[in-house]
Amino acid sequence: MKTTTLITSSILFTAVTVSTAVKAAPEVGVMVGSDSGLNVKIHDYKIGVGFDDLSFTLDKMFNFEGHPHFYWGIGGKVADTKHDDTKLGARAVFGAHTKVERFTFFIEAQPTLYLIDDVKVKLEAIGGVRYHF
Repeated sequence: MKTTTLITSSILFTAVTVSTAVKAAPEVGVMVGSDSGLNVKIHDYKIGVGFDDLSFTLDKMFNFEGHPHFYWGIGGKVADTKHDDTKLGARAVFGAHTKVERFTFFIEAQPTLYLIDDVKVKLEAIGGVRYHF
């Protein structure tokens, strides 16, 4: 648990530091679904920390032209399962979001190609909310 707290604190510190450097306010919130945990968005980058099976994700996001509520992205995932197996995956992200006041509500589908041990494709999904600082 100490490791999880240290890693989470490090990611949040990095998010705030990077956002200050690029003059973009971070969005920090929670996500539930395939990965339940923390979700941070800074500019066009999204970082996730899942606590079910400890996982870390980093995605580069792009908006669909002419559709401001829909986006897609590419990224990667590292997960440590309960059976002490480490998974490494490349993934695509397809999502929708809407902003209400200082909150962004979002849902995403994430087809992930796992590359280590057992090569397989898994469709994952999350939903959540982030607060704009």
